[in-house]
Amino acid sequence: MITPHASARQSWHLADACYHGLRLAGWLVVTLGCVAALWLLFFAALGNFSFGGTVLQIENFASRYVAASAERQDHFSRFFWLTSAGLFVAVGFFRRHSLTQPGGAATSHSREITHG
Repeated sequence: MITPHASARQSWHLADACYHGLRLAGWLVVTLGCVAALWLLFFAALGNFSFGGTVLQIENFASRYVAASAERQDHFSRFFWLTSAGLFVAVGFFRRHSLTQPGGAATSHSREITHG
């Protein structure tokens, strides 16, 4: 027979696992979004930080990729994914504290003082 105390403990373990899983998933999504933003910033810098210039740089980049041979496309893919992995590691390094701190922004221990 299962005691209510043991089942409650198991549900807490499941809740903790879900919490940490969601926290890790959120951290991964935000870090991947930062990597995508860094790529966009790179193309924006190439386009002199104008919308038209950025779009032209991305179009030029895409047209050269499509026109390249299969071997060159493979080399580009490898370079792109290795660079993206390096950016992910770099961004993850700077965001590591947000992953290790329990509670994050959802804590109610604010240092703000309510006035009124």
